[in-house]
Formats: sequence, structure tokens, C-alpha cells
Amino acid sequence: MEQSAGEQQELIASLIDANELYQNAPCGYLSITPEGKIIKINQTILRWLGFDESEIIGRKFISLLPKGGQMHFEMFFMPLAAVNKSVKELSYEIVRKDGTVMPVIVNSASNLNKDGKLLAINTVITDNTERKQYEKDLLQAKRTAENEKKQLQFMADLVPEIIWTASARGRLEYVNARFCQYFECDGLETRASFILSKVHAVDRTSLLKTWSQSLSLGTDLKTEVRLLNPNGGYEWHLLRAARFLDEEGKLTNWFGTCLNINDHVGELKKKDDFINIASHELKTPITSLKAVLQLLDRLKLTPENKMIPGLIEKANRNINKVNVLVDDLLNASQINEGRLNINKTMVDLFALVNDCVQHIRLDSRFEIIISGDPGTNVLADEPRIEQVVVNFISNAMKYAPESKQILIRISRDVEVVLVEVMDQGTGIAPEKLPFLFDRYFQIDNKGSKYSGLGLGLYICAEIIKGHDGQIGAESTPGEGSTFWFKLPSKLILN
Repeated sequence: MEQSAGEQQELIASLIDANELYQNAPCGYLSITPEGKIIKINQTILRWLGFDESEIIGRKFISLLPKGGQMHFEMFFMPLAAVNKSVKELSYEIVRKDGTVMPVIVNSASNLNKDGKLLAINTVITDNTERKQYEKDLLQAKRTAENEKKQLQFMADLVPEIIWTASARGRLEYVNARFCQYFECDGLETRASFILSKVHAVDRTSLLKTWSQSLSLGTDLKTEVRLLNPNGGYEWHLLRAARFLDEEGKLTNWFGTCLNINDHVGELKKKDDFINIASHELKTPITSLKAVLQLLDRLKLTPENKMIPGLIEKANRNINKVNVLVDDLLNASQINEGRLNINKTMVDLFALVNDCVQHIRLDSRFEIIISGDPGTNVLADEPRIEQVVVNFISNAMKYAPESKQILIRISRDVEVVLVEVMDQGTGIAPEKLPFLFDRYFQIDNKGSKYSGLGLGLYICAEIIKGHDGQIGAESTPGEGSTFWFKLPSKLILN
């Protein structure tokens, strides 16, 4: 049998205990007088604070607040309750019986009589502990993130590379200190036109094309470009940009670096130039030697032919040229691998130099004059020192052919023995002197028909270094050049 509407209402009323709901609600309830005295409070607040009801009823609400909260309650809460008839979402801390504090949110509504007079303020108090902890954790997380960001920026500013980040469309958002130093800007200049103005005109189109392809294909960027440095010159850089994707795989940022590879590119160019030079230098005597051998092959049945001795001599000269080039390559390889052996014995330096020039004196074009003490003995690697002397003399003959006289002077004092090879040629330009002993460097004397691999003087420098000595060159344009090396006196024994 169905219940009537009245019976249903009675049933519902019997299920609801209003007092129970008030006393044990998940939030706190209390009522205060216009003077701020507590006249009613539920068990929820009492449990939170650890008080009995008898300890709370009749007390002023502000007695449950710290001093700062008391001032705010008197100056803001009470006036708002009286004027606006309600107070919403004010944060306070309530002091528990044990002296600890509890963060709460306070909402109030005024109870008025029919004349509009304030009778009481009914207040709902919500536990704000979890929210406060969340805000505290959020603030700490923000501080931690800011600190980590500062640390990353600090480290980014220390590295020698240019580091940057950009938006998904490529607009710069962050640059490190190296960027600002290299491009002489304040770090706020992020316009594409400014960046592109620093790229070499030849590389600009290629960079834009590569960047566009990375955007359209969704791939990382890697390319080499020349960038304008503070001195007005261009240097090669390896430009890299990696994509950063969010959880949905959507591109949000680019993280990039610019590594200065100018020295590396320069070394590669030197290597390529050296290979070209070496190929040319080897090809010339080999081609000549091949032609001589072909001619000798035709004349082999006529041994009395007067051309044969000259052809044999020419073949020997070409073989010697090839041998010198191969020796230079092997010596350079040994130096690179740290295997240039120095085997020292007692050597008469004057006799060594004199022996070196005997075959040169047969060439009537040059007069070789040696001066110095014939009794100068030194502890050294004789073949290696001979190699240095021969190289100095050969260079004088190659690059100063107009100098008919080559002077070799040997001198010594308490500290060193000095060997100098002097010519009277056109000299060497001052700006080239500091690089004479660098690997692959060539003087490029337009008045000479010789080129070479650019290894001879480099090898000489390494040999003298292996003897703990010094090597150098001096030149006056139009007057001649002097190449010299010194061996320390501790190596000299008479």
C-alpha cells in the first residue's frame, strides 16, 4: 500500500536529526553576538581545537586568534558583518588549546530582527590546512624551479658555446651570456632580422631553407654557417637545434647551440690544401721520371747513345725529389704520433756542416762560406741536425736564387751553440715570419719556381725542440734572411 504525501514527509523528518547534522558537520559552526562573544558552537570546532564547550561559550571569538588576526577581525570582519550583512572567504588562523595554530576560511551571515537590528553573526569555519599546505608546497616548488632555472642559466653563461631557446615558430626566447658577448647585444634583441644580419650572406639562404625544412618535416636542425664576430670577421659555427615536444607530441620549443668550429674548418681546409699540394708535388717528379724511363726504354738497344747518362742523372734527381717528399711525410707522421726519435752522440758540428755543403759546392751558381770554430762538439742526433742544416741551405737556394752567396756561421758562448744560415735574397715579409715553422705553411715566394709541402721547417722545429733547443728566423725585405737554431750549452762537450 502506497504512503500518502503526509506520511512520506513524516518519514523524512524522522530520518533527519538537525542537531546531529549541526554538531558533527564536516565544517565548523558557531554564532557570536554583535560584541563578538561566542554563544553557540558545534562539536566539530571543539574537536579541532581541543576545547570543551564550557571553555568556549561566553568567550570572545578574537581570543581564539593570534594578535594579527585579532586586529584584522576587529577592523575588517566586524564592520563588514554589520554593513554588508555577510563576510565571505576570509583567511584566519585559530589557536588550539595546545598553542598550535590551524588555518581556516571564515564565511559569515548576519542574523537580523524585523527592524534590521543585528542580533548575531552565524559563522561557517572550514579547515584550510590542506589548502595552506598545497599553497606552501606550490610556493616551494616555484622557488625550487626558479632556483634551478637560475642555476641552469648560470651554467649556460659559463660554457663557451652560444646557447638559446626559441618558440615553436622560431622566435628567440632565451640566450646565454656568450650570445650577448659574441653579437654585442643586451640579450633582448630577438628579431629574426637581427639574427640573420649576423649570418654570412652566402649562408643566409641555405640556413633559411634548412630551417624551413626542419619545421615542415618535424626534424632537428643541424647545419654549418658563418657568423659575424665582434672584430668584423666571419667564423664558422655548427648550428644545432633540437625540438621539445609536449605530452601530446606537439612542438612547443626549440633548444639550440652554436659551436665555434672555425679552427676545425681551417684545419680541414689546410688538410685538403696539403693533399692537393702533396699530390701535385709527387706527380711532377713521377711524371718526369716516367718520361725519362720511357725514353731510356727506347734507347736500351743503343747503350752508346750520348743521351743516356743525362737521362739517368735526371731520373736520379727526380727519385731524390720523391724521396725527400716521402721523408717529409713520414717525419710529419712520426711527429704527430709522438715517435720522432732523437739518438744523441758526440758530433763535430763544424765537420757536420762542412759535409752537408760538399755536394752543393759542385753547383757553381752558389758560393757557400762557413765560418766558426772547427772544434765545436755537441751531443746531438747527427742525421737529424744534418736534416735541419740541409733544409736551411736548400730553402736559401730555392727561395733566394738571386743570392749567389750563402753564409753559414757557427758560434758559441757559455750558454748556447748557434748555427746561422744567411742569404742575400729578397727577404720575407714581416707578417709571415711568425708562421714560418707552422705545419703546412708556405712562403709563396712569387720569385721562386719551388713550392713544396710546407713541412720542412715544421719538421726542423720539432727536431730542435727534441734537442731542447731553439729555432727561429729573421729577415729584412730587400736585404736577405737568416735562419738559425740554438742548442743549449749543457749538450756541449769539448
